[in-house]
Amino acid sequence: MSDPTTIIGTMMKTMKVCPNHSGGFDCNPFCRICEGNQEYESYGYLQCIRYHHCDTYVEEDVWHEELGFCIPCQALYFDQKIDPFTLEEIA
Repeated sequence: MSDPTTIIGTMMKTMKVCPNHSGGFDCNPFCRICEGNQEYESYGYLQCIRYHHCDTYVEEDVWHEELGFCIPCQALYFDQKIDPFTLEEIA
Protein backbone atom coordinates (compact mmCIF):
# COMPACT_ATOMS: atom_id res chain seq x y z
CA MET A 1 0.00 0.00 0.00
CA SER A 2 1.31 3.45 -0.86
CA ASP A 3 2.05 6.19 1.60
CA PRO A 4 -1.01 8.54 1.89
CA THR A 5 1.17 11.63 2.40
CA THR A 6 2.69 11.11 -1.05
CA ILE A 7 -0.73 10.85 -2.67
CA ILE A 8 -2.07 13.92 -0.85
CA GLY A 9 1.07 15.90 -1.71
CA THR A 10 0.62 15.28 -5.43
CA MET A 11 -3.06 16.18 -5.32
CA MET A 12 -2.55 19.55 -3.61
CA LYS A 13 -3.05 22.66 -5.67
CA THR A 14 -1.21 25.89 -5.07
CA MET A 15 -2.71 29.36 -5.13
CA LYS A 16 -0.92 31.80 -7.44
CA VAL A 17 -1.36 35.46 -8.31
CA CYS A 18 -3.23 35.91 -11.59
CA PRO A 19 -0.74 36.61 -14.42
CA ASN A 20 -3.26 38.84 -16.19
CA HIS A 21 -3.13 41.37 -13.36
CA SER A 22 0.19 40.67 -11.62
CA GLY A 23 -1.19 41.42 -8.17
CA GLY A 24 -2.97 44.64 -9.19
CA PHE A 25 -6.50 45.16 -8.04
CA ASP A 26 -7.83 45.78 -11.55
CA CYS A 27 -9.28 42.29 -11.91
CA ASN A 28 -12.91 41.73 -12.85
CA PRO A 29 -15.28 38.75 -12.88
CA PHE A 30 -14.69 38.29 -16.62
CA CYS A 31 -11.04 37.28 -16.18
CA ARG A 32 -10.88 33.74 -17.55
CA ILE A 33 -8.04 32.71 -15.20
CA CYS A 34 -8.97 34.00 -11.74
CA GLU A 35 -12.59 35.15 -12.28
CA GLY A 36 -12.05 38.30 -10.22
CA ASN A 37 -10.40 36.66 -7.20
CA GLN A 38 -6.83 37.94 -7.87
CA GLU A 39 -5.55 34.38 -7.29
CA TYR A 40 -6.22 31.06 -8.95
CA GLU A 41 -5.59 27.40 -8.18
CA SER A 42 -2.60 26.30 -10.18
CA TYR A 43 -2.66 22.89 -11.82
CA GLY A 44 0.50 23.60 -13.82
CA TYR A 45 -1.28 24.47 -17.08
CA LEU A 46 -3.00 27.55 -18.49
CA GLN A 47 -5.14 27.87 -21.60
CA CYS A 48 -3.79 29.61 -24.70
CA ILE A 49 -4.74 33.29 -24.84
CA ARG A 50 -6.59 32.58 -28.11
CA TYR A 51 -9.09 30.49 -26.13
CA HIS A 52 -11.99 31.08 -28.56
CA HIS A 53 -9.83 29.94 -31.48
CA CYS A 54 -7.44 27.48 -29.85
CA ASP A 55 -8.28 24.97 -27.13
CA THR A 56 -4.68 24.15 -26.24
CA TYR A 57 -3.44 24.07 -22.65
CA VAL A 58 0.25 24.79 -22.11
CA GLU A 59 2.54 24.55 -19.11
CA GLU A 60 2.64 27.72 -17.02
CA ASP A 61 6.32 28.43 -17.65
CA VAL A 62 5.81 28.11 -21.43
CA TRP A 63 2.68 30.28 -21.16
CA HIS A 64 4.75 33.07 -19.57
CA GLU A 65 7.61 32.73 -22.08
CA GLU A 66 5.30 32.77 -25.11
CA LEU A 67 3.19 35.79 -23.99
CA GLY A 68 0.19 33.61 -23.14
CA PHE A 69 0.11 31.79 -26.46
CA CYS A 70 0.70 28.15 -27.22
CA ILE A 71 3.71 27.74 -29.51
CA PRO A 72 1.77 27.46 -32.83
CA CYS A 73 -0.36 30.53 -31.99
CA GLN A 74 2.73 32.45 -30.89
CA ALA A 75 4.31 31.76 -34.30
CA LEU A 76 1.16 33.05 -36.02
CA TYR A 77 1.24 36.18 -33.85
CA PHE A 78 4.86 37.08 -34.57
CA ASP A 79 4.49 36.23 -38.27
CA GLN A 80 1.60 38.77 -38.28
CA LYS A 81 -0.91 36.20 -39.47
CA ILE A 82 -3.40 37.02 -36.71
CA ASP A 83 -4.97 40.36 -35.81
CA PRO A 84 -3.32 41.65 -32.59
CA PHE A 85 -6.62 42.97 -31.20
CA THR A 86 -9.15 40.26 -32.07
CA LEU A 87 -6.61 37.39 -32.29
CA GLU A 88 -8.42 36.08 -35.38
CA GLU A 89 -6.46 34.79 -38.34
CA ILE A 90 -6.03 37.26 -41.18
CA ALA A 91 -7.29 35.86 -44.45
